[in-house]
Amino acid sequence: MPTLEQAPVSVVFLSGMLADHRMWQPVIDLLGPCSGQSDASSGKSGVMAGIMPVIPDLSRQDDVGAMARAVLDQAPERFVLVGMSMGGYVALEILRMAHERVSHLMLVNTRATADDPATRRRRLLLARIAGRHQPFQGVNEAMLDDMLHPDHRHDDDLIGLLSDMAEDLGQDVFTRQISAVAHRPDSMDMLRGLEMPCCVMAGAGDRVISPASHREMASAIIGAKMIEVAGAGHYVPLEQPGIFAKALIDLIDQGRAGAADLARLSVD
Repeated sequence: MPTLEQAPVSVVFLSGMLADHRMWQPVIDLLGPCSGQSDASSGKSGVMAGIMPVIPDLSRQDDVGAMARAVLDQAPERFVLVGMSMGGYVALEILRMAHERVSHLMLVNTRATADDPATRRRRLLLARIAGRHQPFQGVNEAMLDDMLHPDHRHDDDLIGLLSDMAEDLGQDVFTRQISAVAHRPDSMDMLRGLEMPCCVMAGAGDRVISPASHREMASAIIGAKMIEVAGAGHYVPLEQPGIFAKALIDLIDQGRAGAADLARLSVD
């Protein structure tokens, strides 16, 4: 695992739908000893191996703009931004509002396009009928078929974690989050103006958001690195945390190396 040798860097991790800080724990564990992450829902903070994780709560808002404003209110003045799935939509909104505060960008299992009308209607219908005729179930067998790589489809610990997060967050959070996702704006044009170091990561087996969608997004960002992760579906941080952690450290080191080069040039 690469190491960060300079002062700790604040990394804001934005979770997907019906997921919380537990989604990032396998990555955090790999990054090194930690006295605790900064979690807006628990008030905890800590530093580890050059990284200070910040994991905002995205369960209270029903609009990605409101989510983005809440994150900006909680985040340090300057930070690395990591967005997974719904968290990626919030990350793009943060860039629209305050791109100058983001030093590095990592977009994972997400897309920059808005929903087409049919998909938006389907999401909003799910928001209306969730839990109406039967108990709410945030994770079901059909969803797992699409979200997880076949290598992990019968991983009881992973499925248990996804189910626990969905059950703990519950129907009301699902309704708010799916409505926020349905109404998100298109961000493809905005990507072309981004200039910070960026990594776009997709699971090769993601049947929710295809690797092709990620390649389109990466091609729109100047200098972005595209990584397609074998053995992963829609949850790269949980299915392949080692690959994810290495890519994150490499991304941060890339930006630091560039800053060091500029400093040397200015001295020369």
